[in-house]
Amino acid sequence: MKTIYIFFILFFVQNSLFGQYLFALGRKNSTIKNTDFEVIGVRNSTKNSSKYFGELYVNERQKQKVGFEIGIEKSIENYYKSYNLGSKKVKVLVNITHLNISEDLNNNKQISGNIKYDIEGFFINDNDTTKFCNSRNSAKYTRTLQASMLPNVEKQIIEAIDSGLKFMIGYIKNSKSNLEAFATESRVIIRPFYSQPNADTVYYQQRKVNWSDFEGPIRNNNHYGAAIFTSFAFDSKVTVENNIIIAEITPKVYTDKNMSWAKPGIKTPYALSHEQLHFDICYLNTLKFLEKIKTFKEDTRDDLISRIQYEYLEFYKKTHKMQTEYDEETNHSLVKDKQKEWEDKIKSAIREFDLLKIFN
Repeated sequence: MKTIYIFFILFFVQNSLFGQYLFALGRKNSTIKNTDFEVIGVRNSTKNSSKYFGELYVNERQKQKVGFEIGIEKSIENYYKSYNLGSKKVKVLVNITHLNISEDLNNNKQISGNIKYDIEGFFINDNDTTKFCNSRNSAKYTRTLQASMLPNVEKQIIEAIDSGLKFMIGYIKNSKSNLEAFATESRVIIRPFYSQPNADTVYYQQRKVNWSDFEGPIRNNNHYGAAIFTSFAFDSKVTVENNIIIAEITPKVYTDKNMSWAKPGIKTPYALSHEQLHFDICYLNTLKFLEKIKTFKEDTRDDLISRIQYEYLEFYKKTHKMQTEYDEETNHSLVKDKQKEWEDKIKSAIREFDLLKIFN
């Protein structure tokens, strides 16, 4: 019984030794220089949680597993971190999406091998994770059916892993000025007001409103004689140029003809001037909104556009509140001295704006 027990142990050890080929990644390529970023981690998303990533032929009938001594994720993480000479500010996470080696044996006992190594690069900051590149690396090789050839296969695997890191280094070096992670400042640029002709819309920059613009269905159950629907909005485009985050804002102030209505009996010049002032109030608050966001500075694109969106909602509410106060104080134009007071106040406030400062 004792002899059989010892034989079993020896047999198990022998299989474990010859059934796998494990190696360690060391820093072997002195030509790779990473001076722009710091790899802070590696994530394995290959759905392979073992340390093995393929099989190699050891003879005509038998294959053995190939892998890293301390596992895929930790081995590549340590290897990539050994190249960290770059900025501590720019942090990169590497996600392994594919790592595999496969071999086929042909009739001439020649082995054809294929290595596939795909990764994704992500910039990491306190608030966000941003994917910036994919790197797909593959290599094909042939070898004879000899175990002494395995170190050459190991070299091919390391070259594929090196290629992933070199791709990220090259991509960042060539794209640096247009990558948010390397931006040093931000800027808001206000473009001219949008005012393209539209059959259903009057834009503030086109002209004043007239009664023919009130095309909506009349609300006879409403004791007011007319209602104008005015609003403001903006289109945005956020880019990074020359290490500057740029938010381009194209504002629009408009009235919707299909939502504006007027009863026939009230269509007088005086009543129209009351409705026009609603349009002017909307324009005034848009200028205030643009003046405020023009000064915004943020570290990321998302933070910059989020802050602009927040201010837009705030000024939208302020505009609605001012429109309500205007109608209440003038009793929808019936209190003429208040109507004149509001007209003078709004037009004076508009004139005080330095448009060149906003739009330059």
